[in-house]
Amino acid sequence: MMKEDTFTESIAHSGHQSDYEIERNKPMPNRLHGTLQGRITFQLYSRYGDKYEFPTEVSLATVPPKTPDICIYPLKDLNRDEIKAKEEDVPITTIEIISPSQSLEELTKKIRNTYFPMGVKSAWIVVPSFKAIHVMLPGDNNLYFDKGMLHDPATGIEISVDKIFERVV
Repeated sequence: MMKEDTFTESIAHSGHQSDYEIERNKPMPNRLHGTLQGRITFQLYSRYGDKYEFPTEVSLATVPPKTPDICIYPLKDLNRDEIKAKEEDVPITTIEIISPSQSLEELTKKIRNTYFPMGVKSAWIVVPSFKAIHVMLPGDNNLYFDKGMLHDPATGIEISVDKIFERVV
């Protein structure tokens, strides 16, 4: 039986994408990716769950569809009879966790050419290899956090970068 990393690498090198990758237009997440996504979501809900919602893996109604790892929306009731396959409401913030097979340029291009023009106010790029989070704002205003508290001026959200990357070596 093939190890998960070897399997994922062999698919990447063969040029074949999984259904997940095709549907979401992004690489398959690994354990580190999932752990960081969970930690960020936990901190966000713990501190700001009374003001915002933080859905993960929401397919946005863009062409082609984009699926940020986490979105930040104002808190509102969700009518389950009106939910569509692709979300038409624009998130305030998108959060992307860079995968080993992605480039920073690829993600910044997606943010500048898709997210900001549709009305997203801030976009985070989580960079596990640097244990850092890059917050992009429209107009090339960028913030970089590798310790302490991340502050997003678009939402007023503050979360601990140290807790996100705790036990990541």
